[in-house]
Amino acid sequence: MRLSKRPPVYSLPSYSLTGDLLGFLRCGLQYRYTKIGKLPATRPLQAWFGSFIHGVLEEAYRRYLGIPGIQPPQAPPYADDLMDEMCKLVDKRIAAQGLFPWSQDLEELGYRRAKAAVNELGALLFPMISKAEVRLTGARPLPKDLILPQYQTREADRYEVSGVVDVITHVELHDPELQNNQLLRLILQGIQRDVPDSFEVIIDYKGMRRPPKMVAENDLSFWDIYAWQTQTYAYLRGKQQESLPVVAGVLIYLNELLPTRRDMLRLKKEIAEGTTDVLPEKWSWEDRVLNSWRSGQPVPDLPLEYRLKRAIRVVTVDPGSVQEALTKFDETVARIEICRGKELEQGRLVDPWEKNASDEETCSACDARTFCPSYGKEKSPSLPVGRG
Repeated sequence: MRLSKRPPVYSLPSYSLTGDLLGFLRCGLQYRYTKIGKLPATRPLQAWFGSFIHGVLEEAYRRYLGIPGIQPPQAPPYADDLMDEMCKLVDKRIAAQGLFPWSQDLEELGYRRAKAAVNELGALLFPMISKAEVRLTGARPLPKDLILPQYQTREADRYEVSGVVDVITHVELHDPELQNNQLLRLILQGIQRDVPDSFEVIIDYKGMRRPPKMVAENDLSFWDIYAWQTQTYAYLRGKQQESLPVVAGVLIYLNELLPTRRDMLRLKKEIAEGTTDVLPEKWSWEDRVLNSWRSGQPVPDLPLEYRLKRAIRVVTVDPGSVQEALTKFDETVARIEICRGKELEQGRLVDPWEKNASDEETCSACDARTFCPSYGKEKSPSLPVGRG
């Protein structure tokens, strides 16, 4: 009697917009250790900051909505004691996930930035929110035409794209409650296309400062990468039945709401070099402050209007820009698949994976930098030289 055998399980490779796309483009070797190898980082500073500020904004939005019969709706700005309560609550939640700040100074900076995000941004953003933490998924053909045959190790012919949108706003242009909303005005000014009366805007928080628009030829461009990510979010959201036309994505660089001394130095450098796109108006108060400020002085309190302009980046969504972003995503997936195939073929780990040492912040938080062949600033371990 001939017995049939069970066919192999057909599963789609899954790639997320943040964990995979951005992780690999930051550095392929770091991605191999932390994402595929699931090795926890010893200094997860970026993860702590991002998770903490996201969590505080989510908790504040719950307070804004209220709980029927238990807690009345409460709009920001919030008193310091309530903000401290929310910050400590979120800090405990992410500590259970193994995420901690490096020092008390960094924890205090996270608390102050979270308070600025809620009280200054949340007061404008929360009335616009229709949905929060929306999960998006879709499938695309696996780009096997970009992968050499010897590196094609997948049986699947498609791959899953996944991501989580922080906020989706449903905008009615004639809504009287939003007519004087400063944030909405900035968004509408940045949309470079005609919009219908009702539409959606995708909003994604970034726990970082606004990246420069222009970088050196071989450096990593976070400006382009985050635009591709936003366009892909818009593509996936547009496939959901209940969605309205998505006309733009908005990136909110939360660090711009409360810049540090280091942020101010980088801003002055970018203004001098012409690599940033949001400049203070000539002879304005912030222009005079930035020109006269020196690193040994306290960080100036820039006007909210200018800080909001620095924090808000609008990415217009149209069919052409979406297609370009999807092509870039396919190319990145192909590069990851090639690295995986090379590792299986060579039986080695370090050499097959792409490396990137152009972003110092990524390298400084990486545990592989001591033996990474692309990172030249770390001294290689060596045996002690004996005397004789």
